[in-house]
Amino acid sequence: MTHSDRETQLWYWLLYSGVLPTTRAKNLLSSWSKERLSVESVLDSLPLKGSQAGLNDAETRALKPPPRLETITALRWNEDGYPKGLETLDLKLRPALLFYQGNPKLLARPLLAIPPAPLDTASTLLLQETLGQVLGDATLLAATHGSAQAAILLNELTDSEGDALLYVRQGLNTIEHSKEEQRLLVEGRLLLLSPLNPTAPANPKWEPVLSQVELAAAEHILWVSSEPPTTSTDRAPTLWLTPTLASAPTMTGLRASDEPGDVLLWLLEKSSAPETPDTMTLSETPVLPPLPPDETLRILERGGAIPEALRQRLLKH
Repeated sequence: MTHSDRETQLWYWLLYSGVLPTTRAKNLLSSWSKERLSVESVLDSLPLKGSQAGLNDAETRALKPPPRLETITALRWNEDGYPKGLETLDLKLRPALLFYQGNPKLLARPLLAIPPAPLDTASTLLLQETLGQVLGDATLLAATHGSAQAAILLNELTDSEGDALLYVRQGLNTIEHSKEEQRLLVEGRLLLLSPLNPTAPANPKWEPVLSQVELAAAEHILWVSSEPPTTSTDRAPTLWLTPTLASAPTMTGLRASDEPGDVLLWLLEKSSAPETPDTMTLSETPVLPPLPPDETLRILERGGAIPEALRQRLLKH
């Protein structure tokens, strides 16, 4: 066992053994992380240095881990790969541990979240076409396990290159993997992620909180539906891809388009670009104004083949 493995086990014990209230455990972990103290080093210093670690006498006496700790596969919030966006969440919402199955190295790529949204036939076709263009790009597509969006994403992955992240809104040990998930996990192309204890059952009451966690982890949010977004757009740049753009209501701070090819252009925009005050279509607002079409094509081609429709769209400008 490596030091990192034991440290993760100690975090799990501290959070879920009941030796301390969860909120108190998270506050201690936050304080120790800021001071670059490992849980193991703190425990080794007890009982002499309990007060220096922020513990009262009762806590100092209680913090005695068992000889054998449970094996856990999780990412701590002080490890590389932990999504930076989650650090913006209040401590109560921020997961101290992200439990995972699959390839955690995928988290090194920027996340593009596709939240659950109502899908009619036109929106489904729009999402399928978009995934066909974006899969294999530098971003990692993320959907919610069990959603229609996740099913479409997995289906597209079976016939193309690329990887995906699925957020699981229950404990990872409580779900059954589909054949597609099993294959992609073996191939290292899929990551399942959950902030919940591996044995936690699904609970609809937790979904609003879990949705906040999923969106906070994303660097971009793609809402695909005929219906307006119900998710907050202040966490990350959000694009509403809708087949009914002409009747789309104006929403402050939101971009909208009915062209799948616009998603790649939107992802290429510099993060320093000024936000538009109202809903604007990508065809109405200048995308990457300093770059001529041929330069934009060269950048896109670095990620692989460019759909012919998008190529023609750029060359017309």
